[in-house]
Amino acid sequence: MPTSRPQRRTVRYWLQQFHLWIGLILLLPLVMMGVTGAVLVYGHDIEHLLGQGEPAAKAVGEWRAPGELIEAAKGATGDAGRIPIAVRWPIQVGEPAAVRLSRPGMANERPAFRGGEQRPQGSQQPAQGRVPVQSPFAGSLQVLIDPVSLQVLETQQAMTGWLRFFHDLHGHLFIAGGLGRELVGWLGVALLVLGCSGLYLWWPRPGQWKAAFTIRRGARGLRLHRDLHGAMGIWSLALFMLVNFTGVYLSFPQQISSAVNAIWPGRDMRAAMFQARVEPVRGAAPITVDAAVALARAQVPDARFLNAFLAIRPDQAVRVGLIRPGHVEGAPIITVIIDPGRQKVIDVFDPRTMTTGESIVAWQRALHYGIGLGGAYKFLVFVSGVIIPVFAVTGFLMWWIKRRNRRAGERAKQAILLSAGSAAQSAD
Repeated sequence: MPTSRPQRRTVRYWLQQFHLWIGLILLLPLVMMGVTGAVLVYGHDIEHLLGQGEPAAKAVGEWRAPGELIEAAKGATGDAGRIPIAVRWPIQVGEPAAVRLSRPGMANERPAFRGGEQRPQGSQQPAQGRVPVQSPFAGSLQVLIDPVSLQVLETQQAMTGWLRFFHDLHGHLFIAGGLGRELVGWLGVALLVLGCSGLYLWWPRPGQWKAAFTIRRGARGLRLHRDLHGAMGIWSLALFMLVNFTGVYLSFPQQISSAVNAIWPGRDMRAAMFQARVEPVRGAAPITVDAAVALARAQVPDARFLNAFLAIRPDQAVRVGLIRPGHVEGAPIITVIIDPGRQKVIDVFDPRTMTTGESIVAWQRALHYGIGLGGAYKFLVFVSGVIIPVFAVTGFLMWWIKRRNRRAGERAKQAILLSAGSAAQSAD
């Protein structure tokens, strides 16, 4: 009796198995990443709707100098032991200014920023952009101030509440140190792998291209889930890959920056901007924040002050952020690096003069959080998080239905064999 030859497994079969089991094994954490990411896109908008946003600055007039803001913040805390480490003007009229204060023993723990600004993950270096808010480390304060009247509007000890919960879950899975951030990065890599393998598995045969982009009318069961999985995947693929690539960058900034610079040569933005060091000058009086701002503005006279991060060690540079008229929140800002001892500018990072590689790196955080490119892009980034649970549900149901049908077929085959065997015994 001839025996059937074993069926040869194709590359497509093994890739399909790989795609399936990566999705099933990581189903829950990937869904969690998608949902938390979608919530964070509109997190601050939700805060304002709930009355939990920043207080409004109502005084009318010219904004006060950064040095005056710092003095007002120091006087409001009543704690002479705190030192200023950052100060920020608003981006728009009606928003508060902010000053960040820390204790000397915490001075190396640089402030975190709110609202998806560019901040290299893997360090506590401050981000570019909007409001310096609470770092995850206890003991630091953010003082919100009316930039005109110098009235203290609010003093915050730390970011708390539901938004902090989503931020910590999405950013590092509540795991302290770099391990949680790296795990999140590898989940991003898994999503990129699923996107690439999904594109290969979706690729239609000749004559089936139109159907591959749509959900067939009247589709039910397995066909419906397959069409929904494939159509949503191909229509969202470019954005899906972009958002997840930027997420991987935020977890592995040094590695991704090196890869980008290998293709498009440029400066190491992360090291030059956030880890700038200077040679201490013995006996030199440290530069005041207002003097540092004046030096920065002399370099870029068509820009105005946004934020400053002060030197907290003798070998540390001062960083001043500037923006030009028409600046969109989230877009890269001008950063001027200043030697506080010699009181001179040592470097300028201007988006207008950045190389292609430097611009790609500078936009990573904004692209990931959906800021700097308008409301339509922000909504699309939100959608890129929402569709991950859709992929998970449709993928799981496809697997489950196939598994159920396969088992039903095996039971039917066994029943036929048993029936045939019984019939043969009766004939004997």
